[in-house]
Amino acid sequence: MLIELELIARNVLLSSAGPDLVTEVWACRTLAARTPGHRSRLVGALLRLERVTDSPAAALRLAEEAVANARQIDPVHDHHATDLLIWALHALQRQLFAADRPAEGLAARQEIIARYHPGLHTTLGCRVTACYADREQPPIADWAAATTLS
Repeated sequence: MLIELELIARNVLLSSAGPDLVTEVWACRTLAARTPGHRSRLVGALLRLERVTDSPAAALRLAEEAVANARQIDPVHDHHATDLLIWALHALQRQLFAADRPAEGLAARQEIIARYHPGLHTTLGCRVTACYADREQPPIADWAAATTLS
């Protein structure tokens, strides 16, 4: 049964029409459960779904799941691991601030600052950069400057 689900998930992701976000997240979860190499695509799909989800509680859960999966990506095997974790933490801190949990939001922001390196998201061809090409980058340098001034 599990092998059949994996085959269905692969076909869904490879279809020429492309799946809707919910179906893509399901397919990526199914494949990432047994093949860690699919976590990068899962994180990207979770972040895209988090952006369009109307329910604040569901958006927070998606952001938390994205962070949990991004933490499991081995930077040695995927050079986008740090990028993905920063984007996931950015989504999480945004959702935590929206949920009136500022202390946890600031903790996520501090982790972003600790992991950030200038120029990290400017590499052409990066899935994360392409995925968020129309979005403004998080103001991490401003956050880091504000932290050093306090």
